[in-house]
Amino acid sequence: MLTSLGRVLGLVCLLFAFASAHEFKQIHVAGAANLTKALQALQHAFLKHHPQAKVRLSFGSSGKLYNQIHQGAPFDLFVSADKKRPLRLLEDKITPYPVKVYAKGVLVLWSKTRPVPSLEVLKGTFAHLAMANPTLAPYGKASLEVLDKLQLKDKLKDKILLGNSIAQANQYVASGGAELGFSALSLVDRADVKHYYIVPKQYYTPIEQALVLTNQGGTKPLAKAFEDFILSTEGKAILKQYGYIVD
Repeated sequence: MLTSLGRVLGLVCLLFAFASAHEFKQIHVAGAANLTKALQALQHAFLKHHPQAKVRLSFGSSGKLYNQIHQGAPFDLFVSADKKRPLRLLEDKITPYPVKVYAKGVLVLWSKTRPVPSLEVLKGTFAHLAMANPTLAPYGKASLEVLDKLQLKDKLKDKILLGNSIAQANQYVASGGAELGFSALSLVDRADVKHYYIVPKQYYTPIEQALVLTNQGGTKPLAKAFEDFILSTEGKAILKQYGYIVD
C-alpha cells in the first residue's frame, strides 16, 4: 500500500515538475501600442536564440495595461511607453523588480492624404485631428503638450478624435477618419517622408519608455532573458531601426 502511494506521489511530483518547466518556457508580455512593430521584431529575433520558447504579446495603452497588471492580469513583463507607470507598480509593491529605461519615443505629425512639412499644417483647414488619450497614453500627453505650446489646444479641441492608444489614433488617420494625426515614429512608414513630420523635441517632455518584470515574471528565467535581450546591443539596434532613440 505504501509502495503504491509512493509511486503515485512520485508521479504527481514528476507531472508537476514537467508542467512547471513547460510554463517557464512561455511568457506573456504587455507592450505599449507604439511598440507593435518593434516588439514583434524583438520577439522574432529573440526566438532565434530560444527556438523552444513561446513569447505571447499583448498590446494596448500604457494606462490600460498598468490597470490590468494592478488588477492581477497574468503578464510577466510590462514594456511601457513611459517610466511613470512601471515606477507606480514598484511603489505600490505590485513588483519588487527594478524599472529600466530602454528607449525614448519620437512623436510625429502625419497624414495619409496631404504633405506634412511642418507643424504649420495644424493652423490650416481640416476637419479632424487624431491623437491618443492623454490620460492613458504617453504619446497622447506629448501631443497635448505640443498643442499647448502652439496655443492651439482650445482652438482645435472640437476637431480632436481621441484613440484609446496611439495605435488606434494612428488607425483613424490610416482609415481616413482624420486628415491629420499625432503618432509614434515607430508606427509610420518612414520611407514616405513627405507625409510625416518629426515634432521637434522642445515641444514636449521627453518620452522615456521603461520596462519592469512583474511578480510572476521575476520567477521565470525566460522573462528575465527577454528583458535582457531588449536591453542588449542587438535589442537596441532593433529599437533604433524603428525610430526610437537609444543610448
